[in-house]
Amino acid sequence: MKTTRQTRFENVGALWALLAVAPAVAASQGADDPVDLGTLVLRNQEDATGPVDGNNNPPTVTGSKAPIPLNQVSQAASVLGRDDIERFNATRVSEALRYTAGVTSDVFGNDTDYDWLRIRGFQADQTGIYLDNAQNLSFAFGSFFIDPYTLERIEVLRGPASALYGGSNPGGIVNYVSKRPGNRVRELSFGLNDATAAWIEFDIGDDLGNGRAYRLTGRLEGGDKYDAFNNGLRGTFAPSFKLTTDAGTEITLLANLHAADEQHNGSTFLPYVGTVVPTAEFGFIDRDANFSDPDWDDYSRRQASVSAIVEHTFDNGFTFTGIGRVGVASVEERYFYPFGYSGFAAAPVDPQGTLALIAFEHDTLVRTVQTDLRYYGTIEAGAVSHDLLFGLDARIYDIDEVQASNFTDTNTVVNSTPPGTPTLNPPYQDATTRQRQLGLYFQDQLRWGDGWIGTFNIRHDIVDTEQDGAGSFSRDDSETSFRLALAREFQSGVTPYITYSSFFDPLIASPANGVTEPETGEQIELGVKWAPAGGNFSFAAALFDIDRQNVVSGAFPSFNQLGEVNSKGFEFEGRYDFGNGFALQGAATFLDAETTKDADPTLIGKSPTLIPESQISLLGTYEFAGSLDGLTIGAGIRYLGESFANEANTLSVSSATLYDLFASYQIRDGLSADFAVTNVGDERYVTACQTEFVCSYGSGREISFSLTASW
Repeated sequence: MKTTRQTRFENVGALWALLAVAPAVAASQGADDPVDLGTLVLRNQEDATGPVDGNNNPPTVTGSKAPIPLNQVSQAASVLGRDDIERFNATRVSEALRYTAGVTSDVFGNDTDYDWLRIRGFQADQTGIYLDNAQNLSFAFGSFFIDPYTLERIEVLRGPASALYGGSNPGGIVNYVSKRPGNRVRELSFGLNDATAAWIEFDIGDDLGNGRAYRLTGRLEGGDKYDAFNNGLRGTFAPSFKLTTDAGTEITLLANLHAADEQHNGSTFLPYVGTVVPTAEFGFIDRDANFSDPDWDDYSRRQASVSAIVEHTFDNGFTFTGIGRVGVASVEERYFYPFGYSGFAAAPVDPQGTLALIAFEHDTLVRTVQTDLRYYGTIEAGAVSHDLLFGLDARIYDIDEVQASNFTDTNTVVNSTPPGTPTLNPPYQDATTRQRQLGLYFQDQLRWGDGWIGTFNIRHDIVDTEQDGAGSFSRDDSETSFRLALAREFQSGVTPYITYSSFFDPLIASPANGVTEPETGEQIELGVKWAPAGGNFSFAAALFDIDRQNVVSGAFPSFNQLGEVNSKGFEFEGRYDFGNGFALQGAATFLDAETTKDADPTLIGKSPTLIPESQISLLGTYEFAGSLDGLTIGAGIRYLGESFANEANTLSVSSATLYDLFASYQIRDGLSADFAVTNVGDERYVTACQTEFVCSYGSGREISFSLTASW
């Protein structure tokens, strides 16, 4: 008798067959049948993934998986172009997202090795990261790091996205859009910062004719970081090639290779007393101090991925787009991190402020294979136009990990002495985990009357998760996700909408630990977007209410899924170009998150940690004319509201207001200089605390300068 898993995954062939016959079914309409070619004007994958170039309503594939203008995505979304990424010389995606509504970046402070992100209060960096619309799943320490220099865009879709993307978190997703070959580009940049790190960047590409093009993008950075003894070298290389066959099929090959040999920052995992509030003994812990051991501490990453994107438009106006990717990442780390003061106390027990340290190391290998196939186009049915999308995606995520640790109690806050080389206990985690996800999805975006747009999504996923090792387990999950939306696009560019969407997140956790179901939930969102055609401004606002169910709660080893969390709030963002050289953009997020169900009744009504109640940002730029032509200056302000530092909500993290500056000068044609200062006032602040033992300092003042030549 076949097992449930065997039966489910034998359905893969049937699903592939269904997708394969879809083009034939559509083609059977005949070339003379009505096809709304007008709505296909923007159905161009290159336009929807290329430069934003100041477009206030750019086409995008995030939120629909077919190219449509941003205002027709009936869900809150943001598109950041190269100007937004480069403005402050961002070296991590989380730095580039600091001025984006709904997104909390740098959750665990100035961590240079990983992009900690939350959207609408929920963690998004593990299940919500996508590269070219294909998921970069992360579990434990098995992740892929993407250097923002290799990206053309960063796109954020807020709210549940499972109806299109399958298993993910309720807050939303971040889709990285790679730079792609096409037009001629020649760029070489040199930069340095006041920590004495330096880098070189290059972006070289050309159109070779006959439907062929190439692009070579890379970045190499080395030197010191901003805290004690933290230094190293990292590099990224992203070659790409495009060709078009005689039949009109466009094939784009994208590779992304990244290597890093560095050490860890010391500004995270610090106690509440000594960071958020001062100690009676010595005040505050130095935010630039590093309590690991420079001779033992190590961070090493080797990763590579290769993607193939195929696109073909048929005679009936329908387009097939498919992406396939294979990737491998090897991450090895070892470091000391504090866990309170001597004896694992929450406050100092001696005048020196001796810290308790945990020595930790892991060796992680990730292998992933995935594909996402889409077939979309427009059919007229009387007075209603149907933009149809049929999709299939499949993913295998395989992680082999070994983790070990030990406890010491040897370091002090002042006059610190390196703790030396630790003796670790035998590994507490030595396992291989594999998760397979298969999803079949459908979308119908209906258009009728005077600007009415209705969107219907349905997707069914089959997920198989199994782990070998001491805590071995196997579990099967099967979920159906929906999205329903109604919008009205007025000629003025105003588009109000209402959306209902659901999500599921197939947790990589054992039934033996009380985890037997995926997390699930839904969102209701009411919003409006305003982006006049050819206009000089855009504005978007949204009210949302998200319920997250089957949340894992309790304490080891007695976990359960009784937890529920609700996050409701309001957010808006907008841009306005005054036409006189001055432009302004702003964003604001106001959140009210609370635990609505938990095994511990005292936590009901409390707010989870790591969630600021408000975030507000404002950024102004001015381009000079006349004798100062070529000079652009800008200033930004970021406000991070209060958050709670423990589940009982008896401790809170203070708000912080930060100021940023940048300037760019076109020295001559083909040569420009850029200067940026973030946290100009060098304010000492804590981004958030997960508990009273895990608090993280935000970045201090950082100054960078770069010189870029293009030809």
